[in-house]
Amino acid sequence: MKFPTNLAEMKPHTSTTLQKEREKASFPVQEMDKFINGEKSIALREKALRVIRAEPEIFDTKDIYFMSRNEKLDRIYQQEKRIQELLRDGKIDATDIGQIFGILDWSSPFDLSRGMFIPTLMQQCTDEQKKAFLEPALKYQIIGCYAQTEMGHGSNIRGLETTATFIEETDEFEVNSPTLTSTKWWIGSLGISSTHACVMAQIYVKGKHVGLFPVVVPIRSMENHKPLPGVTVGDIGPKMGFNTMDNGFLNLNKVRVPRFNLLQKYVSVSRTGEVTRPANINSRASYGTMVFVRANIASNMGRQLAKGITIAVRYTSVRRQFGEPGKPESPVLDYGIVQYRIIPILAKTYAMIGMSHEFYAQYEKTAALIEKGDFSMLKEMHAVSCGLKRWTSDTCIYGVDTCRHVCGGHGFSQFSGLNEFFAGLYPNIIWEGDNFVLAKQTASYLVKSAYGLRTKEQVEVNDTTNMFRHFMNLDSKLSPAELYTWSGKSAHEIASSEKLLLDLLGYRVISMVHDLAVKIYGKGQSWEESSVPSQGIATVHSEYTVCLYFSRHINKLPQGSPLRPILQSLFKITALSFLTRNTGELYGLPSKASMTREQINGLVSEYIESMKEVREQAVPLVDALGVPDEKLNSSLGKYDGNVYEDYMERALNEPLNRDGTGEEIRKRFFDKYIGPTIHADHSKVSKL
Repeated sequence: MKFPTNLAEMKPHTSTTLQKEREKASFPVQEMDKFINGEKSIALREKALRVIRAEPEIFDTKDIYFMSRNEKLDRIYQQEKRIQELLRDGKIDATDIGQIFGILDWSSPFDLSRGMFIPTLMQQCTDEQKKAFLEPALKYQIIGCYAQTEMGHGSNIRGLETTATFIEETDEFEVNSPTLTSTKWWIGSLGISSTHACVMAQIYVKGKHVGLFPVVVPIRSMENHKPLPGVTVGDIGPKMGFNTMDNGFLNLNKVRVPRFNLLQKYVSVSRTGEVTRPANINSRASYGTMVFVRANIASNMGRQLAKGITIAVRYTSVRRQFGEPGKPESPVLDYGIVQYRIIPILAKTYAMIGMSHEFYAQYEKTAALIEKGDFSMLKEMHAVSCGLKRWTSDTCIYGVDTCRHVCGGHGFSQFSGLNEFFAGLYPNIIWEGDNFVLAKQTASYLVKSAYGLRTKEQVEVNDTTNMFRHFMNLDSKLSPAELYTWSGKSAHEIASSEKLLLDLLGYRVISMVHDLAVKIYGKGQSWEESSVPSQGIATVHSEYTVCLYFSRHINKLPQGSPLRPILQSLFKITALSFLTRNTGELYGLPSKASMTREQINGLVSEYIESMKEVREQAVPLVDALGVPDEKLNSSLGKYDGNVYEDYMERALNEPLNRDGTGEEIRKRFFDKYIGPTIHADHSKVSKL
């Protein structure tokens, strides 16, 4: 199909408008990229882009919006195969793979081998088992998956039905799926790819239940990839999104594996069936993979939201609607209601990425201590990772949805780059712990910690408990003025002070925790009855943590840094968005720490005004996030601003419009359906 080429150019052109937005930058964009993303991340990004751009015939994904699921799988396996060739040739290393697929912005069927199977082996294998399983997995001589979730059980892992029973006579474990609902389900990398599965099973030895532990089970032949005897395995079928991942099912009919295949770092079964466990091992140690995955989700969501907000800001900066007669229409981003919808998302994107640097450093410290047998940080890391996985995934997914909405009708097009993206992100609020269930885990830790401090139990020292100790003021050393620093301050004074905002965010947490603790420990309310208030507690704690860690990241900069002013504005918007999200939480503070109506309404006004201040920097800020066009895969978010030209080019590439195929398809539809309908003999009217 040919499209007219002699059309008048729009004035001002979208590319010109975008360039003028860039000229408003009050800070060095490249320096901001280095600070918010980190020089190591930028180096990985640039290396990945060189790989992708060197072989467009393999790595170009511009045409994916026209593909069926099988066509997408064929393309992704082709890319994975090429990546493995580059890996073997020493042209890339293992750390480059995640960057490459992160930019291509779809999941490889090998991702869960890298992301869950291998980390489980690293954490829970003995040295001998590492040689048998980990070394070939790292070389891609075997492909694995982490088979935990079952058709009938997800969040309640203690209820998993799959069993592994020790057979002393043959020195084997018999792994069995006794019911339909015990079939492993939703397991990534299982449907097509995996040769082995790390199966979470209820271990039985001599008739006694030992606990839930992972067992490595070969599931497909290494010769022809066919299922091994007793193994029924397949793909679970089409999903809302994430369709380049081969989520699968696995049913095991009394499959025997050597006793050696039980991962035995945290539990050991001898030849004669004696069960031993290393001393001083925390009962949560075998759940380390889940903490690892949640920490990765929490650390990655900001970088995913960066794609959505980049598209939304660039497009609303060049999309013009309404305005004064005789003048160019106004950019959509100039309207307050659009700023109200997307400037806070921009601020939270920066806050999430800034937070991730601090949070992941905490996770790595925890993991290093666990490796040495020190589990002192595990409880807090479990609680914080549950809360941040929940908060970051909610914020990212609903943020991307808002980005779709502000793009108007064009946001509904696949060429916006936001629809498959949204569908692929959506499972993050469900997998690795349903978000509503995870909130209870976080709230439980917080309430028990506060109660422990009140009853003078030994409670570990960390950011959360330090904040609790401060506001609980158990030794009465602090005066009310030192505790409730916002009292008597104007809304402007509060909004302009990083310390006051953090104090208010922190006190909101302990206030809500105290209310729930009184109900549980004083009035006998059950944890099940506490599910609803647990949601709010988990939210405010995560909001406090995000701001605390973002503040720490900002304060790594020297005082005179040109990056500080805009980052402090983004911190302010983020904190105010949290505090004004539900003003009832502020009105509900105890009388000794109460806020006035004037203060609370003033914070809302400060919030709205702060968005207007950041609007002029919106395009430079998304540029500094460093999301390349290859990841955006969007007409609306193109760096060069040629929005409508690219949009039209993509539409013409639709198979219905392509030269040759388009004409043939349309002719077939006309001959079979449209023609017989419009040329029917209307003189023959049926009588009912």
